[in-house]
Amino acid sequence: MIEELKPIGQVEKPAEIINLNDYLVSPDEDIPEPTPILSIKEFGRKIPIFTEDNVSMIFGPAKSRKSALIRSICQTVLSGENDKMFSNYYSNNIAVFDTEQSRFHCLRSTRIIWNMTQQAINYFCISTLNKDQKKKIVEDFLMQNQDCGMVILDNIVHFVGDFNSAQESSEVTEWVLNMKSKYKTHILVVLHENASSGFIKPRGHLGTNLMNLCETAIRIQKDPNDKFQSIVSAALTRGRGFEDFALTMDDQMIPYLGDLSPYEKENFKL
Repeated sequence: MIEELKPIGQVEKPAEIINLNDYLVSPDEDIPEPTPILSIKEFGRKIPIFTEDNVSMIFGPAKSRKSALIRSICQTVLSGENDKMFSNYYSNNIAVFDTEQSRFHCLRSTRIIWNMTQQAINYFCISTLNKDQKKKIVEDFLMQNQDCGMVILDNIVHFVGDFNSAQESSEVTEWVLNMKSKYKTHILVVLHENASSGFIKPRGHLGTNLMNLCETAIRIQKDPNDKFQSIVSAALTRGRGFEDFALTMDDQMIPYLGDLSPYEKENFKL
């Protein structure tokens, strides 16, 4: 058998050596619980749903008020609480990477958050960048802002060329995991859900991959009995779940959260 000739001077790369002890989890380790970033207020207790070094998801149909829910989340982390959410996280450095809205609509979102909190956030309009440039700007921001507590990728489907590609979905999922672990931040991804009736899940192979690794997956949809409000539900939680609650907006597009009435609970199904 004739071996393939290698160019003179070419040196084979040594095989990568992985130290097993770096990845072994021992029962006598002392690992503190992840620091809560955002909790739901319910029946006098606080239920952590977003913690440091984790990934979560918001998904729902188009125009279900996902952006309004994001504004409520930002307001809570910046200001401390609202009627349904609580945060005492030490860092209010938040970054939103918006892949869908125009620069004008991104500006409107930042102004609404400012009106709610009197604080500015890092809000990037990246709809014109290609998928690799989108990753690069997120990485550059985290490298320069290592105190960032939460990164929101709205909508992560634009970080891939084909959300049904197993390879692309696996690559971007691995990238998300690497980013949250490297910078000890919480990454909140936003997706639309599959349009197929009766089959509720975030869109494509990408949605399935991301949902499998999420600490919390939140679904939001318009209330079928009241077009002026949306229902926020715990689709999947690694810890304690929470009851459905309502989201409404005023004429200034400022969101408000509140409990569902007994009648609404009885007549609404996820």
